[in-house]
Amino acid sequence: MSAARAQPVLATPAPAWHQARWIISRNEDITWFIGSAGISFLALALMAGGFPVHPLMLVWLLLIDGPHVVATVTRTYFDKQERAKLGALLWWLPLPMLAIGPAMVAAGQYAWFFLFAVCWQHFHIAKQHFGFVMLYKAKNGERDAKDLRLDKWLLLSSLWAPMIVFIVRTRDVAAAWAPVDRMVPVIIAAYAVLVAAWLWRQVEKLRGGVAINLPKIALLVTVIPLQWIALLHASHYGPEGIVRAGIALGLFHSFQYHRLLWFHNRNRYSANGAGERYGLASSFVSSAVFYVVLVVALHFLLMVLPRVVFPGDIAAAAVWGFSFTHYVLDSKIWRVRGDQELAVALRLRTN
Repeated sequence: MSAARAQPVLATPAPAWHQARWIISRNEDITWFIGSAGISFLALALMAGGFPVHPLMLVWLLLIDGPHVVATVTRTYFDKQERAKLGALLWWLPLPMLAIGPAMVAAGQYAWFFLFAVCWQHFHIAKQHFGFVMLYKAKNGERDAKDLRLDKWLLLSSLWAPMIVFIVRTRDVAAAWAPVDRMVPVIIAAYAVLVAAWLWRQVEKLRGGVAINLPKIALLVTVIPLQWIALLHASHYGPEGIVRAGIALGLFHSFQYHRLLWFHNRNRYSANGAGERYGLASSFVSSAVFYVVLVVALHFLLMVLPRVVFPGDIAAAAVWGFSFTHYVLDSKIWRVRGDQELAVALRLRTN
């Protein structure tokens, strides 16, 4: 009886060390959701090199940041289905939001109002970045509760720790907060421990053969240094330095928002029967150029013209109300959980 011929042993391919499923596509995500931070770093380099802040601020406010605020109307006020869902909130919300600034200015508290506005803006930016983290988690099937907690606290602390350092360093309206001075070293030490824990978790996952969520990591290692560099740079210029940080952080935030909103709108409002279902919103997705012209024009009408017609602190504070309205509405319209249509529009689910 002859010996059985040995069968070749097929090598089992090693599991990939990372996963990379993107929101739109690799090139689009890297360009808009991650790589657009390069514009922010460029703006910081220009300002640090002595380039005047005013022209950068005008480009940021007039063409990018302001238009992203009013762009929310394309999927709220222009969308009859969303109008029905949000109800009376859409119509009464702007009134108190527009009144907050003038009331505080009239009470002689413009500095406190500006700090309040900037902190709310920063919180809004932090929520958007965490929203992108959650989208990448959903896309890549990352459901571990430990990772969720570490990612959440790393990101939020990375956005707020440098803001606290900025407030303390500028010593303006925060001058009376003596305890904060003593808290800063504690905050930095706790932050360092959190960073170490997050890094160790990535090592632990690699050792255990758990794939790393590469798009999420790429976003985190981009946005975290940007926050620290922007706010530490701004802290050298006193309270007015917040404009420098706002330009850098707002550019990244706005480019992300514009691209995600356009992706959503094209998917949702270009479907068959969209005109009947959603109304006016479906009329503005035929061309990206049309979208840009629309939101820039709305920004000039709602946020620029009032400041030209009524110069002064009252009008400047009042138009912040449109940003506040945007912050509130955004917190409600981007909740994927429980919103099947939103999940489909973001390509997280199929019909």
